[in-house]
Amino acid sequence: MALPDGYKPWEHLQDMLRRDHNKLLARYFKDLGPNWEPEIGTTRGAIRTAVTIQDRDTSTITLIRLFYFYVVLGYAFRGLAPVFGVPSQQFQEAYELHPQIFLYFSQDRASVPDGLRPVEAEISFRVMGHTKESMTPAKALPFASRIAEEFTELNKGITFNKGKQIVSYADPKNGLKTLKIFALSQAEGVDVIKKVCKILLLPFSDDLIGLSDKPKKSSVTKPVGNEVVYGKSVKKKRWRPSAKVRFRFAYMVIDNREFPISLVDTTGRFPEAIITKYPT
Repeated sequence: MALPDGYKPWEHLQDMLRRDHNKLLARYFKDLGPNWEPEIGTTRGAIRTAVTIQDRDTSTITLIRLFYFYVVLGYAFRGLAPVFGVPSQQFQEAYELHPQIFLYFSQDRASVPDGLRPVEAEISFRVMGHTKESMTPAKALPFASRIAEEFTELNKGITFNKGKQIVSYADPKNGLKTLKIFALSQAEGVDVIKKVCKILLLPFSDDLIGLSDKPKKSSVTKPVGNEVVYGKSVKKKRWRPSAKVRFRFAYMVIDNREFPISLVDTTGRFPEAIITKYPT
């Protein structure tokens, strides 16, 4: 359908920004009530007034409102978990690497309880038949193709149910030294392992499957109550939460290459990925 007569790009963009941003503000400031009116007599009210996009706002004012809320007040960083690691060069110097592939999964936002981050899962394995010298873009393509074939469907990542049961697969000579799947059932964990074997063109063997004793402790998916940590009361943490997680992207790490190679992407975050699968 063609754009209507008199279409104004900025007005359209601002309308879309105002709709989605102000909807988010209504949830973030829900303590102010559903019938809140702009005011600056209270701290929360003054902040909400400052970050609410108005129809009369110029593009500059709109950007400043967004910057204040997402960057200065830090809302954009609320969902980011702390990461403990080492610089890539130091990590690579620790030992010689075969190329390593990572598959990343996360819970759909719509199913995440308020106040919690999405449940995540990551699977990694080595590509033993290659080294940093032998791996090339042409040789990475078949791995990307098989990952897309096994872990995407109709341009979306497939899902599996993450849980407290650990299903492992020990085949170290073929790069599967510590492959562990946290799954809701053994059958579901085995299904994921079979897909990994197909990526590496390896035969699957039931004899290599290991199953941890089912923990007596129940999964804690939505913790209730607080505990004292370092003199402060904080919410209790999750323990092996159960949730449906969806494949999002895959990448390859190679020794002495600073940045990972994006193999498959379903999120739009990695435009340089070898294969992209965007939902329609």
